[in-house]
Amino acid sequence: MVAALGLQGRRNFLVQHQILSLGHSYRVMDTESRHLFTVEGNAGQNLSGNVLGGILGGSDSYLGRLAARSTNMSYTLVNANGVGLGTILKEGGANQSTFTLADSSGQRLFVITLQRGVMGGITATAVSGDGRPMLQTSGNLVRHNFVIKDPTGSELAKVHEAWVAIRDTYNVDILGSIDPVYPLVFTILIDFEKVK
Repeated sequence: MVAALGLQGRRNFLVQHQILSLGHSYRVMDTESRHLFTVEGNAGQNLSGNVLGGILGGSDSYLGRLAARSTNMSYTLVNANGVGLGTILKEGGANQSTFTLADSSGQRLFVITLQRGVMGGITATAVSGDGRPMLQTSGNLVRHNFVIKDPTGSELAKVHEAWVAIRDTYNVDILGSIDPVYPLVFTILIDFEKVK
């Protein structure tokens, strides 16, 4: 998937939240802002979650956020040429969500679990398709700056919000030896969940 998404040989990326997109989508670019791939959300699912959340008090209420978080979602990984290369399925819950990334043949590549604590804390972990631990991070991820580590605690990637950007944009710097698609998708899903 690395070659198909244009990630080979790259260690530094920009992840941009597409605020005006219909399905809560994210664009991944290289440091020269060349588009590499997009994670596109399903507009209908996103709308239904937001409507249900609005009925129960909106994003300013506990019940509204809980309803929006509990909506199951699907996303598509699309390369710069518009070809779908994989899917991400979200199973929502009040304080925990699970995301499964599969390639275009349906083979499960990795599973991310995000758990919310009190006071804005999020713990996120990822395991490979066969259940081996891969990635982890925790803390107050709402601050947009965090480190992604492997199971031994070694740093694999650093994520920090770009200082000057029209849209929400994050720098993702790959530090360890890992397929970059995993920390990039991990970052996108953390960002999606923390705004709910």
